[in-house]
Amino acid sequence: MSAAELIKQVAVLPPQERTLFEHLFRAMENGTGAVGYANPAKWPDFGKRLHDIYGDKVAPDSQNIIDEGRGDG
Repeated sequence: MSAAELIKQVAVLPPQERTLFEHLFRAMENGTGAVGYANPAKWPDFGKRLHDIYGDKVAPDSQNIIDEGRGDG
């Protein structure tokens, strides 16, 4: 996409989205992170959490998961 095409697309955005785009663009231009947005490096390790909760259980399909949740399995 060329810069001219990008400018045209930004120009037709609703005011709130245009302001958000400008804020993010300026943060990127300054080399800083966008304030108020999560840093991907700080996300929790969901795989570890699931392993801590369920251990090494393997459910081959969703029906087994439902059965186990109900206490049927």
